Amino acid sequence: MSTTPYILYGAPVSLYTGKSRAFMRKSGLPFRERLPSDPRYTSEILAKIGRFWLPVLEAPDGTLVQDTTEIVDFIESREPDVLTCYPASPRQAIAALIIELYGDEGLVRQAMHYRWNFLEENGRFLAGNIGRMFNAQADIEEARVMAAGPMQHLSGYLPGIGITTETIPVVEAQYMDLLAVLDEHFLRHPYLFGGRPSIGDYGLMGPLYAHLGRDPYPAFLMARHADRLQRWVERMNTIEVDTPEFPGLAPDFLAGDEIPETLKALLRLIARDYLPEVVATIDAVNGWLAGNAVDEGALIFPRGKRGSLGSIAPVIRGVAHPQAMRHYALWMVQRVTDAYDRLAPAARIPVDALLAETGLEALVRHRAHRRIERRDYVEVWGPALAKAA
Repeated sequence: MSTTPYILYGAPVSLYTGKSRAFMRKSGLPFRERLPSDPRYTSEILAKIGRFWLPVLEAPDGTLVQDTTEIVDFIESREPDVLTCYPASPRQAIAALIIELYGDEGLVRQAMHYRWNFLEENGRFLAGNIGRMFNAQADIEEARVMAAGPMQHLSGYLPGIGITTETIPVVEAQYMDLLAVLDEHFLRHPYLFGGRPSIGDYGLMGPLYAHLGRDPYPAFLMARHADRLQRWVERMNTIEVDTPEFPGLAPDFLAGDEIPETLKALLRLIARDYLPEVVATIDAVNGWLAGNAVDEGALIFPRGKRGSLGSIAPVIRGVAHPQAMRHYALWMVQRVTDAYDRLAPAARIPVDALLAETGLEALVRHRAHRRIERRDYVEVWGPALAKAA
């Protein structure tokens, strides 16, 4: 195990830094977190990555890894003494990846809504946190000045991700249901799959810490309605396993490929509240590909640029959610389908039963016609695939 510290360039206010930081802490590896105001970030890291993006991990040998999921996989491949966060048993393995996908992509609306639509409660806190990403010692007025541009830019994303007057009641109802489901689960289990965190836990940690567990208004909601979930957020931020409520519990995943009923409730919620967006995204990409020829390895968007290949309007809880289509979600979906495809035929039988029971069959059946890959810190088109319904 490495004794030279890794460097994690991130920030407390950053959603995806929350995922990577929790993983690095639980890994037991020495690491140091640095803000983007660090001179090396602006003079070296930013130039290599090609865009302002958090988090970025710098390994002791200078290797840079950008993207929370790639950070996890990089550490697990390089540091064999780190306990894997990927369950080996088939149902838990697929469920963990589905929950990671949901945390990374499916909770973006809740995270952004409860951050930016409650500025009376959150505004001073956010201004201080965002401004101090660039000058850690700034007083609140200096921080406000530095944060004004980024705050205006970030809050402007809301309509593009489907947060409108019509969808806000659904967004809030979804979140309250999620609080109830997770609170019930963490009353009985310290982590999603027993005594140690999985990749699913880390996926949830991004939005449930940086935005929903830390910003003043949503943090109040979590403390008021889901104290066991709040306790899980605390637990995920410690180095130790931190399970005094569960004396004698082994720091391992549940035996027998068990999926507790409380976790099935979460999977059903994902099927109801996020699967329609996944299906709509796949259909939109397939439609775009039908009218556009692309070469394998071609950039989906120019380096340093963000964009969308079109718009979607998935109907969730009876309400259309118009939004820009986010192609990155399909790279995350591929992690689920790749893991499913690697299973032996006999191992797929219990997985298929779980997906049918929870309404998630389409997540492995409904496929994009082309892969998305990440090369040199950006997404590119992968090889064409056989068309499947």
